[in-house]
Amino acid sequence: MKRFAQLLILIVLIILIIPIFLPDKITSSVEKEFNVPAGIVYEEFNNMKEFSEWEPWTNLDSLAKQEFFAPYRGNGAGYKWESQIEESGEISISQSEPNKFIDYDLKGLSLGKSSNMKVEFTQLDESKTNIKWTIESHKIGYFSRYYSYFTSSKLNDKLNHGLTLLEERLKTSSLTPEQADALLPNMIKTEIFQGDKLITVLNETSLEKEEIRTATEESLGLLYSYLTDFLKIAPQKIGNPVSYYEYVDLAAKKSKFYCGYPITESVKLQDGMRLYSIPAGSTLVCIHEGTYETIQSTIEKMKKYAKENKITLGNSYWEEYLNDPEVIKDKAKLLTKIYIPIK
Repeated sequence: MKRFAQLLILIVLIILIIPIFLPDKITSSVEKEFNVPAGIVYEEFNNMKEFSEWEPWTNLDSLAKQEFFAPYRGNGAGYKWESQIEESGEISISQSEPNKFIDYDLKGLSLGKSSNMKVEFTQLDESKTNIKWTIESHKIGYFSRYYSYFTSSKLNDKLNHGLTLLEERLKTSSLTPEQADALLPNMIKTEIFQGDKLITVLNETSLEKEEIRTATEESLGLLYSYLTDFLKIAPQKIGNPVSYYEYVDLAAKKSKFYCGYPITESVKLQDGMRLYSIPAGSTLVCIHEGTYETIQSTIEKMKKYAKENKITLGNSYWEEYLNDPEVIKDKAKLLTKIYIPIK
């Protein structure tokens, strides 16, 4: 009996002493290289709706409940979750610098009362980005170190799993409007187009490149003068010009397309002008770099990409002219964003 009591005392002393040798903070850090520009992967961490769709804590629990805070992206954005598989938690963005880093406040995950999460983005070149993802707890209570130490031992595995999920997601998911701003020339991706309303002039021409170019220049010139001279809209408030091709009939050698500018308010129209709405939806996109006469080659590459990836495209498409041919001296540097709707 005496020995049992001594053994019991020894066990109690060990339990009391061991936390001295356990860390009072838990830190985990992983890194991974992604073959996308920093702006694309940054938004996966900056937009909490996007982040919640692949993060490694609720991804395996289809019954997990999530409650988001407004706004969905940027400082102050966040959400909390309840999971039957993982511990419930809460995350919110505390500060950030676009395409550089994001700091978060984090609760749950068996890391004590609260912890910090940081994601750092290093642009290796124009199409490669290194991600460093770190979680560090605040100081953990003396006896809580047991639970935190053993339950957080697989935190590195969780973070690595999250980056693997993100890598797979970036191969197939549509870009958000913010991610689309980071799209590089000749990169083909899918994008969630938000829809647009244009003031336009309708053109019906043959497929002769010179006739199409002349009709486009005359239409856009007429509209630009109307918007700036008659309506007195400041040039900096006018969006990029767009040509929307409703159809291109190769057999009849005819095309029908609208040339115009995006508008956000109602305007009075002159004869020959009309409003045209491009509906929201999923699109296949690519930025063509080069002269307008070679745009068709990029469209063919997009169609080939769609076929290889089993994507069904619509018959229409539109072009957004990202820079001014009167300003760009080297026509090989002209940028045109091409959208093809996905059925």
